[in-house]
Amino acid sequence: MKVHQLRYLSVVASEGSIRAAARALGVTQATVTQGLRELEAHAQVALLTRHGGGVSLTPAGLDLVAHAQRVLSQLRQAEDTLARHRDSATPQRLSIGITPWVAQTLMPRTVPVFRQSLPHVQLEMFDGLSALAYPRLREGSLDLMIGRIASDTTMQGLQALPLCSYEMTVTARRGHPHENASSIIELLEDDWILNFTPGEQATLMDNLFSQHGVAPPLHHVHLAHSASLMLTMVQRTDMLTFCPWPLVETDGLRHTLAALQLKERFRPHEVGILRRAHEAPSPAATRFIELFLTEVQAWVRSDDPQLRRVLHSVDLLDLPQWVSW
Repeated sequence: MKVHQLRYLSVVASEGSIRAAARALGVTQATVTQGLRELEAHAQVALLTRHGGGVSLTPAGLDLVAHAQRVLSQLRQAEDTLARHRDSATPQRLSIGITPWVAQTLMPRTVPVFRQSLPHVQLEMFDGLSALAYPRLREGSLDLMIGRIASDTTMQGLQALPLCSYEMTVTARRGHPHENASSIIELLEDDWILNFTPGEQATLMDNLFSQHGVAPPLHHVHLAHSASLMLTMVQRTDMLTFCPWPLVETDGLRHTLAALQLKERFRPHEVGILRRAHEAPSPAATRFIELFLTEVQAWVRSDDPQLRRVLHSVDLLDLPQWVSW
């Protein structure tokens, strides 16, 4: 097996199609297809199932991609180590996925301290859907993630340190015609703009509608592929959305968005620090975790009005769990 073949398999697994993988890798579709055919020929077993919507991994492919992701991660670490030997001034990189409400509250406090502590480390930060970040974390293009903790099946190969839980809320622009609605039933004729992956749609529709005895109004539900686009549409139109309550409490949104006071309650989510299981974090990642947890603990004692508002919308978990991770 060749390294480039394993890389192709890993990226196809995270992107969901050969076309998207080729675009992410900066090569042609034919190159990726040829590499995967050679890998299947060597393995003497089918690794991919091709269908109209893209490709999916066979059981053998799922087993191999887990090995491939570990191999590629180890190679990246080896390259980083050699780079430091070649040139002590070569910057290291720490790539972190961050859920938007954490990005707007705790990141501005953590990043400057981290930069002072490790000035040679270049930070690369991503925000967006946690479901899209899990495969990137598994295959190594993300080193850490501060985001939603999913089910055990989705979190396979990852390890999480829970930090807090929060409720989801239906959200509208301030002044929306249904800003004072008291039930989800009053909102079924409104247009919704939501941010989800295809695999999450059924769970999301159940949490938002079905569990309350309401059929999802799918002809009114629209998909935004970025959180910022979703929020912009809600701020500037009469569309509704469904998002973390702490996000609505941040300074950037609380003056323009309102969390609707509905009688229905929605299943809460947990946020934590996620990393690859069975792989020690790099020294830079370890230092970032330490500093971030220090800021979380300081959050409890902070007098900052924004942090206090967001704190009221989350339930922090017990401190002893943080130290034992």
